Amino acid sequence: MSVAFSNRFQGGKAFGLLKARQERRLAEINREFLCDQKYSDEENLPEKLTAFKEKYMEFDLNNEGEIDLMSLKRMMEKLGVPKTHLEMKKMISEGGCR
Repeated sequence: MSVAFSNRFQGGKAFGLLKARQERRLAEINREFLCDQKYSDEENLPEKLTAFKEKYMEFDLNNEGEIDLMSLKRMMEKLGVPKTHLEMKKMISEGGCR
């Protein structure tokens, strides 16, 4: 009997490599914002982008580039505002996301 494991949630070295790739991709996105003149008046933009990147990486556990329902639920719990599954789905639909 074999058990198939999804490689979406691997730990160890594979997870570290995925997170390193994710960090590089997000750093590149942040550089685009920093070079965009539309955001030149934004106070503390580098610090804000770094903080956003760190938080995003903390909650995008499946490394798919999206915060899925369970990751969002975990985030809300960690922020001290836990929501039910139904409340989360409603919040997402009102926000125009999946």
